[in-house]
Amino acid sequence: MEEFIKDFHLANQEDEKAEESINYELGTRFQLWKFKGELVGFYNDYSNLLGSDLAATGGTGSLDQFNAGEVRVHGIEFLLNHTILASNSKFSIPMSIGYTLTNTEFLSSFGSSDSLWGIVRIGDELPYIPKHQLNMGISLEHSNYELNFNARYNGAFRTVAGKGSIPKNEKVSSNFIVDLSGSYSLNKQLKLTANVMNLLNNSYAVSRVPAGLRPGHPLGIYAGFEFRF
Repeated sequence: MEEFIKDFHLANQEDEKAEESINYELGTRFQLWKFKGELVGFYNDYSNLLGSDLAATGGTGSLDQFNAGEVRVHGIEFLLNHTILASNSKFSIPMSIGYTLTNTEFLSSFGSSDSLWGIVRIGDELPYIPKHQLNMGISLEHSNYELNFNARYNGAFRTVAGKGSIPKNEKVSSNFIVDLSGSYSLNKQLKLTANVMNLLNNSYAVSRVPAGLRPGHPLGIYAGFEFRF
């Protein structure tokens, strides 16, 4: 199936043009043995990308919008699911893996006072978009309880528009984070829940704005109750 979508987003400034893009998607769903999957290709063609002057992205915080010209974003998304154990078993073990490949490119040149963009030249990549992203999950499910194990990988990305190798002071390195969560039903209405974020307590960065490197979530343990009326 191919989908054509044309979006228009109004700019705040009268002298700026509205954002305009045509987005294409082509995908398929398949089943191979006991595996189910999806494969999607996407192509986003921006004839006029719109940017904003935000303090959070290293700008002045004026909220003024500006035109960033032509941009191309394209890639693929892949998802695969499988469930272990027979359907009549008391337990089930669903597993999933997903991967996204994203390529970005400016097709026009411009200058901006926002440090997120800077001086942009044709062929530069967009900042803050990792090329590779991977997600994996496996769960143990029962009518009374469940345990979920999830892992995600985010590839390195640049924090300022550019191309080629990423300078160290304009780079956020790749990271691999593992989360663990679970729940237990005490009765039909009350459920005990728990979540461990960043199980391995890895140190990682998620951004360089505003004001330098911003750390990701450290090891965190949360618990609570869920009540259904």
